[in-house]
Amino acid sequence: LLKPPPARARRVVFEDEVMPSGRPSGRVPTAEEGKKPGAGSVPPGLAPRPCAVPDYVVKYPAIRSPGQREGYKGVFEDQLAEYTELLGEVRTTRRRLGEMEAAMGRLPRHATSRTDSAFLEKQQRCEYLKKKLTHIKARIQEYDHDGGGSAVYF
Repeated sequence: LLKPPPARARRVVFEDEVMPSGRPSGRVPTAEEGKKPGAGSVPPGLAPRPCAVPDYVVKYPAIRSPGQREGYKGVFEDQLAEYTELLGEVRTTRRRLGEMEAAMGRLPRHATSRTDSAFLEKQQRCEYLKKKLTHIKARIQEYDHDGGGSAVYF
């Protein structure tokens, strides 16, 4: 028997992560679009797949100046407030879901529940912000540890 293909995860894009127009989309051309002399020398199953890099890794490279550090600090503080609020909401909802699941366990088996898409979006946003804030904080700490940018690089 043939198995159905795995379901593709839905990608959630938040307003502050949208790429400005005029920049390349990062889309990889299909095999047909990419036909060039010599192309196809690597068998299709062995071709390397592009690795997705989170947008904040590109947007927040190593800090090189005190002004850049202050900018990162501002973004961190601003989004930390959003993250803290979302985390509280997510924890409260998880607790309520746990209570509901416990109550449903006492119901007959034919009862079902639905997943709240708004909660899932909040949860995804919360996970994204945690990773982004961890990245920015690490960049600030690297800069501070390296002497505040006083080193000269050639």
